Amino acid sequence: MDGKKDEKLASYGLIFAYEFTKFQCPTFMKQTAFLLLIFLSLAGCKHYHNITAHYNAYFLAKEKMLEAERKIFSSRKDNYNRILYVIPLLDTNMLKGMKADFDDCIKKAAYAIERHEISNWTDDSYLLVGKARFYNREFSDATNTFKYINGTSKDKIMQEKALIELMRTYIESNQWNDADIVKNYLRKFEVSKPNLAQYYLVQAHLYRLRKDYERTAKSLELALPDIKRGEKKARLLFLQGQLYQKLKNDKKAFENYAKVIRNKPPYELELQANLAMMLTGDSAKVFSAKTQRKLEKMLKDFKNQDYLDEIYYDLAMLELKRNDLRKAVSLLQKSAQAKGTGGQKPYTFLRLAEIHFDKLRDYETAKSYYDSTMALLPKDEEGYEKIAKRYEVLDEFIKYLRIVQLEDSLQRMAKMPENELDAYLEASIARKVKAEKDLQKAREKAQKQAKAEKELLGKNTLQEEKNRQNSEWYFDNTTQVEAGRKEFRQKWGNRPLADNWRILSRISNEIDETIPQQNLTTKEQAIAEQEQIREEVNNRKRAVKSQIPRSPEALQKSLQKWENASLNLAKLYHFQLDELPDAEKTYWSIPQKVQNSEYEPEVYYLLYLLYNQQKNTAKAQEMRNLIFQKFPNSIYAKLIENPNYLAESQAQNEVVQKEYAEIYENLYEKRQYEATIKALDELQKKYPENAIPDKIEALKIIANARLHKKQEKLAEDLEAFFRKYPDSKIIQHFKKIGELKKE
Repeated sequence: MDGKKDEKLASYGLIFAYEFTKFQCPTFMKQTAFLLLIFLSLAGCKHYHNITAHYNAYFLAKEKMLEAERKIFSSRKDNYNRILYVIPLLDTNMLKGMKADFDDCIKKAAYAIERHEISNWTDDSYLLVGKARFYNREFSDATNTFKYINGTSKDKIMQEKALIELMRTYIESNQWNDADIVKNYLRKFEVSKPNLAQYYLVQAHLYRLRKDYERTAKSLELALPDIKRGEKKARLLFLQGQLYQKLKNDKKAFENYAKVIRNKPPYELELQANLAMMLTGDSAKVFSAKTQRKLEKMLKDFKNQDYLDEIYYDLAMLELKRNDLRKAVSLLQKSAQAKGTGGQKPYTFLRLAEIHFDKLRDYETAKSYYDSTMALLPKDEEGYEKIAKRYEVLDEFIKYLRIVQLEDSLQRMAKMPENELDAYLEASIARKVKAEKDLQKAREKAQKQAKAEKELLGKNTLQEEKNRQNSEWYFDNTTQVEAGRKEFRQKWGNRPLADNWRILSRISNEIDETIPQQNLTTKEQAIAEQEQIREEVNNRKRAVKSQIPRSPEALQKSLQKWENASLNLAKLYHFQLDELPDAEKTYWSIPQKVQNSEYEPEVYYLLYLLYNQQKNTAKAQEMRNLIFQKFPNSIYAKLIENPNYLAESQAQNEVVQKEYAEIYENLYEKRQYEATIKALDELQKKYPENAIPDKIEALKIIANARLHKKQEKLAEDLEAFFRKYPDSKIIQHFKKIGELKKE
C-alpha cells in the first residue's frame, strides 16, 4: 500500500510542477522545466508504471467490471415470497450474453499486468481477471488465479480479497467443503476491517444456500454495519427481516423491515417491506382494524396496480390469523384473479390448496388448486418434495375417499325408515344442486365482470386513469360515477331517465308501462330454473336409492368395499402423506366398525409401526400384545418377533421353488411317480411354511393318480384340495384331469 501512496504523491507533485511552471516561466523555460520535472518525478521507473497502469488499462478494466456487476444486480429477479439469497443467484443465460464484456475486462487487465508488471496494480489486475473468469464460469481458471494472488502477493488485504473470491468460486461450483476450508482459514487469521463486510456476506451466502438460517442471520448482522446505504443494503435488511421472521423473532424482523424504508429502496422493495411490517411485530397491531384499513387503502393506490395479488394475499393472511377461513378463502381467490407480476400466484394457489385439504377437508377442490400450484411453483421451493408427494397421491386419495364416504353414507341410509330417507335425500341433494347452480352463476358473473374490466383497462391509458383520479370534476372520475350509480339503484331501483322522476304517480305509470314484461320474464326464468332443479333432484334420488344395500349380501359387499378403501386411505395418510394423526384415526375406524374384519391383524400391525414412529412405546406395546393374543400365528406376529422375517421368508421360498422345479423335471417328467411323492413329502417337512403348498399338494395328487390309477381316490383327493385351497389358481388346471381318466 506504501507504493500506492508514493504514486499519489508523485502524481500530485507532477501536477503542482506543471501548474507552477505555467505561471512563472517563459515559454521555453516552461517546456524545459516541465520535461525536467517529469524526469525527476519519474526518476523511479515504478512511479511511471503505477500511474500508467492505474489510470489506463486497470482503470478501464475496473470500470467494465463495475458496469457488468451493476447490470447483473439490476436484472435480478427477487421472489419476496421466499427467503432471498444473500448474493442473487446468477442467471447463466445472461452471463453467456455478457461473455464479450468479461473477455474485454480480462484483455484490459492483462495489458496492465504485461506492460506494467512492476506496478502496484498488478495484484488488483489479477483479481479482475479472476472475477471475469468466475462470471464466465471458467471456475478452474478463476480458482487458479485467486490462488496465485494469495501465493504471490505481499499485500495482506489483497490476499484476503483473493481468498474471499476463491470461497465464492467454490460455492458457485458446489465445492462446499473447499469453501468451508477457506472460510475457516480466513476466520483463523482474522480478516482486515476493509474486507470484513464482504467476508461476512459470502459466509452468509454459504449458510443461506445450506438453509442454516440462524447462522445466516448472525453473519448478516456482522456485515450490515459496514455496508453503504442504498438499494443493496435495503435488500439485505429485508432479507434479515425474513430470517428473523423465520426464526420466530417478530420484533427483530419488524426492526429490519423498518430499516429498509430508511435506505431509499426501489418502490417494489419498499412496498414489500411495508406489507411485511404490517404482519409482524406487536400482535395487537397486526390484528387491529387499522392494519386492515392500511392494506385496503393500498388496494386503491394506483401505484400498486401491479401488486394487487400480493396485497389481497396479505389481507387473507390477516384473516387466517383471526381464524376466519371464509374471508381468508375469499381474499385468496381475489389474489388468484388479481393483476400481479406473476411471482405471487403459485403461493396463493398453494395456500388455497392447503386450506381446502387441511382445514375444510374439501379434497377435490384442493386437488384443482394443487394442479395450479404445481404448474407454477419453482422446483427449488422449500418443501417442494412434500407438496409434490401430496399432489401425486391426491388422485388415488380422492378415489378411496369417495368410496369410503359413499359406502358409509349408503350403509347409514339402509338403516333409515323410507319416509325419513326421502326427506334426507330431498334436503341434501336439493342443497347440493342449488349450490352447484349458484357456483355456476357466480363463475359466469365473474367472467363477465373480468371481461368488462379488461375492456375498460384496454381503453384507458395510464395517464388517463391518473387524470380521472386526480380530477375534481365528478363526471370525469369513472370510479365515483359508478359508485353513485350503484348507490342510486340500491335506494331507488332501476328507473328510467326522465323529468320529475320522484313523483310517485309518474313512477307508477312508467313502471306499469315498461317493467311488467321484464318481471314476467324473470318469473318465468325462476320457474324454469326450479323445474330443472326439481328434475335433477329426482334423478339423483333414484340413482342413490338404487345403490342402497338392502339385502344382507349387498350390505356385506358394501362393508368389504368400505374396509378395503379405508385401509388404503389410512396407508396413504401413513406412508405417503406422513399425516400420522389422520392415519391413526382411519386405521382404528376399521375394527371399530367391522367385527372380525379380515384386515384386523394387519391394522394392529400398522398401528404398532405408527406408534413406534411416534415413539409412543406404551401404545406400541399394547398393539404388540393384542396381535400375540388374538393372532399369534399370523405373519404380523412373526414380523414383530423378527423384522427380517419377510426377507428370510422370500429367500427360503426361492429355495423351495428351485427344489420343486428339480423334482418336477428330474422325477415327475421321467414318470418316477413314487419317487416324486416321496420327494414332495420331504420338501413339505423341510419347509413347512413355504409359499407354494397348493402346488406341492397338486403335484402329489396328480402323481398318485398316475401311479395307482384309482378314480375314486382321485375324486376324494380333488374334493379335499378344493376345500383346503379354495382360492388356488391351480383349481382351473384340474379341469384337465379328465384327460387322466382316459389314460
